[in-house]
This record gives sequence, C-alpha cells and structure tokens, in this order.
Amino acid sequence: MDQSQRKQLELSFGRSVFRRFLSENGFTNELSDIFDSLTELYLKVNSVINISALKTFEDIYIKHYLDSVFPYYLFDGSCCDVGCGGGFPCLPLAIVTKLDFTGIDGVGKKLSLIKLCNTELGIQNIKGVHARAEEIAKTQTFFDTVCARAVADTDKVLKYCAPLAKKNGKIILYKTPNDEKATTVALKKTKTELSDVKDYVLNGTDIKRRVFVYRKLV
Repeated sequence: MDQSQRKQLELSFGRSVFRRFLSENGFTNELSDIFDSLTELYLKVNSVINISALKTFEDIYIKHYLDSVFPYYLFDGSCCDVGCGGGFPCLPLAIVTKLDFTGIDGVGKKLSLIKLCNTELGIQNIKGVHARAEEIAKTQTFFDTVCARAVADTDKVLKYCAPLAKKNGKIILYKTPNDEKATTVALKKTKTELSDVKDYVLNGTDIKRRVFVYRKLV
C-alpha cells in the first residue's frame, strides 16, 4: 500500500465507523491496527486471487469486518465457519474474540488470505481447511460454535452446519431481515431448535442484519 492509499485509508468513513465500534466495545487501538494490517494483506491477495468483490475501504471495513464481528459476543469455545470464502466472518472473529477458529471452504484458493494471516500477521488461532462441510462431518470433528454467512437459504445451510456442532452447541447463521427461520421439517432433520433471533443495524449505517441462533439437541 503506497502513501496515497494509506492516507485514503486513514480518512475513510468505513475505517472510522469500525474503529469506533471496537472502542465502544472495549477493544484496544492495537487491535484496530491489526485490522489495518489485515486490510493491506487483503488488498494484496485480492489483486491476484479474486476472493471477494469488495474492494473499497468502506466496503471492507463495514461489509466484511463490522458485519463479521457485530455478534462476536455469541461465540464461545471452538468455532467453525462453514463456507468461509476469503475468511469472513472467521478471520475478524478470530482477531476479536481470540477463540480458535477453523474456516472451511470447497474452493482452496479462497483460503489464501487465512494462510497468509498465519505467516505474515502471526494470527495463529485460525486455520483454513479445503473441504466441504460433509467431508468434515465424516471425520467426527465437532465444534462448540458453528457459523455461516451468505452461504445458502436457512434450511440448507442448517443442514450443512448442524452435523459439525457438539451436543448443546450453537449454530449462528448470518442473515438479512428478509430471511426466514428454518422450517419445522429442517429442525427435525438436523436435530436442532431455534434459541434466539437478533435483529440489528450495523453502526453508522442503514444496513439491517438478522442472526439466527440454533442449538444442537443431540
């Protein structure tokens, strides 16, 4: 990132909104600086491998970072992000929560950013796994919290996520206010129940979001 880009970054509205969110939630300036380093690495990787269509500072800080970490308080224990793509929401969540995250995706090249964050930014509490959710489920690997963002409709994504959750584990689905909760049929098939629904607006924007929280029953 050259001097001109750094200046644009410092003045960007999206960065300002995100840093304010971190500060209001008790996170340090040092953590904010890590996200600036992540942004530089993200732009570097995305210029070579198209891991995301979001390229402006406003979009990166609001639609990737803020959108990812807004419900950070819902996560606990070992965590898995199904269909993580370039690393969202798992990368920002790993940085903020310090929990151990596994990001899985069926497209191996999209995991490049996660792997570079391990080596270049020293973020060791996240790993990227090139696999489908069904393949991970066959290994009998289970997590305390499983999440997915912008993967599929609620019934379908619940089918992918539920087999990876421990008994009484949480499944957190990032959605929009237009998305419906899972059907009774889907709940029965996945042995889950809806435990919470949270609607909110991303700070400093008019972007509305909804999060479904499901519990794995067995």
